[in-house]
Amino acid sequence: MEPRSAPVAPAFWHVDDIDWTEVQRQQNADGSVSVVREKWPIIRPDFLSAFVHYEPEMVVRRHGHRSNHVVFVLDGSGWIGTQPCEPGTHIHVPLGSAFGPIIAGPHGLTCWELSFGEFGGWGDQPELYANEIADRGITPLPDPPLDIGEWFVDPRGDWGGERPSPKIDGLQSVLSHVRDYEWSGVPRKKLLVDEPRFMSAYVELSPLATYDNASNSGQRVIWVIEGGATFGDRWCPAGTHVELPPGATTGTITAGDEGVLFLELTDLA
Repeated sequence: MEPRSAPVAPAFWHVDDIDWTEVQRQQNADGSVSVVREKWPIIRPDFLSAFVHYEPEMVVRRHGHRSNHVVFVLDGSGWIGTQPCEPGTHIHVPLGSAFGPIIAGPHGLTCWELSFGEFGGWGDQPELYANEIADRGITPLPDPPLDIGEWFVDPRGDWGGERPSPKIDGLQSVLSHVRDYEWSGVPRKKLLVDEPRFMSAYVELSPLATYDNASNSGQRVIWVIEGGATFGDRWCPAGTHVELPPGATTGTITAGDEGVLFLELTDLA
């Protein structure tokens, strides 16, 4: 698989049109096998957007990434370290911080995960993962092979040995939930991250409402969470992923009969 080139105009993908790829496996105490599967609307050396499903009871090590990273829970439940997560949970993992272990609940856990730069992960505090799988009687299985291309450096065994990790002592990931924020503005938004160079906005449009999605100098990505809307002249139901390169716009967004909820992330770095 060769990395897709960055688009020069808006690029649309629906999650149903992308194949699953297994990335991690484990044997559970009862002999069953759980896996992590991913779909990649974007996979390039400098950017990753992944639709990720953790099967029930799956455990993934505590880790950070080599760029600014965001996780948004779409379905299911579980834990990030000792903190519970559910649909609407938002985790911001700044470069240098780590999060987890990720532990899927009894019905699994589904997330949208993005890395705004090199996406390779690096393990942190391996004892937390070791203790978690020991307590649950879990045996890690060999990682499935990944046919991504010669440019890809597999980060699944990276614990900061061969490549120094970018870890910054004291820098923490931030876990929150959309209900923790107040609505503001027109259209209604909740700013989950509001930094000078990086923003994560939870946006709601009521039925048939419009929103002029103006261009800016940053890279933007949108995930349609609920309902649907017309982006310019293109209908985008729940599960649609939109990539907007710098300077691009979708044109006017018009919500459908049920309204629309979407998450919009903007990176100006």
